[in-house]
Amino acid sequence: MLITDLVIATGVPFIIQFVIWRFVYGHAGTGGLLEYTLEETYLYYVAVLALNRLNNAYDLISRVSTNVHEGQLEGIFIKPIGYFKYNLFIFFGESALYYIPVLCIALFVVVSGGSWVGVSGFIVLSVANLLFCFLLGFLMSLSTFWLTRPDMILSFQVVLASVMGGTLLPIAYWPEYLQPLMKYNPFRLIISGPAEFLLRPSSVLLMELLCLYFVWFFIMLVACRNVFKVATNKYSGVGG
Repeated sequence: MLITDLVIATGVPFIIQFVIWRFVYGHAGTGGLLEYTLEETYLYYVAVLALNRLNNAYDLISRVSTNVHEGQLEGIFIKPIGYFKYNLFIFFGESALYYIPVLCIALFVVVSGGSWVGVSGFIVLSVANLLFCFLLGFLMSLSTFWLTRPDMILSFQVVLASVMGGTLLPIAYWPEYLQPLMKYNPFRLIISGPAEFLLRPSSVLLMELLCLYFVWFFIMLVACRNVFKVATNKYSGVGG
């Protein structure tokens, strides 16, 4: 599964982006038309595709849905560890191997003479965003307490991460009137934010990302606690 994810889910999309952007830059009439150089664009897509696979809440949402719909929560709730921490540790364990491509990208940038500041920030932000991604995914997964099937939420998660997270297109290339939405949504933090800092590290960008991170982290944490409390009060399993 790991090899399949790395080769197909990460490798094939990068080849597609490689072909597209090589064509775009080859036919661009002016150098000022595009925000990044061709080499920066390649590095950006390598980074965001790796981060998209690392910060992926698809399995988390699917697992919570299965626990709810198959009446498995009773057996989990009586365990000495809370349901939140139970899913958190599973999420971290599942994500550990997918952090290897992130480290490989950082090593490549260092070897090729890239900025140590950008690489260090990229690594730290990527680690911190695992916790943030879990909060976001767990909050989305709680909707399965009210839904018959999780398909809609799973589709939303994939689409929002791809579009609003910056996997489909770098945020700088979106129209001006969409810039606030693209810059300040939580999906940017877990995908394109670290990649932007890797390409062009600056104290302004770092402060922007950290401020967004703390604001959204607080919002997600409070929302998770309150929605989980409401959801578990509503929940009734077999015989309940």
